[in-house]
Amino acid sequence: IRNCDWSTDVCSSDLLPANFQLKDLQGNVHSAADCKGKITLINFYSIQCPVQAAWDDRLVALQKDFAEKGVVFWHIDSNVTEIGKTAPADAAKDPAYAAIVAHLADRKLPFTVLADHGNVVADQFDARTTPHVYVFAADGKLVYRGLVDDDQRGVKTERTSYARDVLQKLLAGETVTPSATKETGCSIKRADGTGQKNRRPRGERGGRGGRAPRGETEGGGGGE
Repeated sequence: IRNCDWSTDVCSSDLLPANFQLKDLQGNVHSAADCKGKITLINFYSIQCPVQAAWDDRLVALQKDFAEKGVVFWHIDSNVTEIGKTAPADAAKDPAYAAIVAHLADRKLPFTVLADHGNVVADQFDARTTPHVYVFAADGKLVYRGLVDDDQRGVKTERTSYARDVLQKLLAGETVTPSATKETGCSIKRADGTGQKNRRPRGERGGRGGRAPRGETEGGGGGE
């Protein structure tokens, strides 16, 4: 995925990388081949981020409404503070993975979580926050990147549901012009230590009026 000015546009030539491959928490491999010819929503995920938690129910609703129509949903955890630096020898015995599995079960979240050790895929996607949503059309082209919707706190009586609107148009066979919204959330805790500053979550990248450096979003993927 090429680096673009995501605050204004999505590069129409961007494709789901053909070499995309990650394992889930049970050790099963998921790759680009699995979603060939399918609409795919990928979200960068954290179990400790309060901003992510605020959107969990709406992501569940999206999956409930669209998975049965063939849309693939993957949630990628790239936070070294949650999954560790390297993949475990046995996923079933890894305490970090077990904590994520328990979190999903406790909250009844039907998410398929993929572990991105070393934040390789997060870097490839230029993902910065949790949540950070990417929607790929059935031909593999990236058509949307950014927020789930415009209601982080879940208080609006009416909201603009960016991800839902894109999925509906794709399924209806409508032409979707690539677009993006500014991501808002906790910074991904990368293996090199970026994103791990101890900051209070504000839900806005860069605090007041500023744009934070990559990986230094206000709030932190570990809920620090």
